[in-house]
Amino acid sequence: MKLSRCPVCHSNIHLDQLVADDAGRQLLGQFARMNYKLGGNMVAYLALFRPTKQDLSNSKALSLVQEALALTSNHNALAEALEQTVASLQQNRINGNGKQLTNHNYLRKVLTTRLGQIAAETPAGSTIEYKAQTVTNPEEDRRLFEAHMLKLGGRIIEVNHE
Repeated sequence: MKLSRCPVCHSNIHLDQLVADDAGRQLLGQFARMNYKLGGNMVAYLALFRPTKQDLSNSKALSLVQEALALTSNHNALAEALEQTVASLQQNRINGNGKQLTNHNYLRKVLTTRLGQIAAETPAGSTIEYKAQTVTNPEEDRRLFEAHMLKLGGRIIEVNHE
């Protein structure tokens, strides 16, 4: 399925080719779950790992994305740290001092600094509210579903599964 054209080389981009291998499918799935800022910054960050005369394989890109996402559950802070990392390292490359990345140590340092800033910005008396998660059984789930549907004005149709 032809998706569009590459904005750089103008060749066709086919969705079926993007997901031809398992790593490509998983990588596309990872990006589909990210918000716009995190996804864009992650793509720019992956480019820092690409060897000068080669492409980055889907399996390598997938492992890099998974490792970066594992650094923190705070995706906003991760997106900001990725943005800072990319800006700094791209400037080094422009100045002729940059090499391809081989690990996440620089990102980890930037992220630690950013998370420290977030903690410092949080007021001392602030609280975090956790919503209690309750375990329900199928009958309770059904009752809650029916109550919600009736509240919304929906109809409930009984289906016999025999």
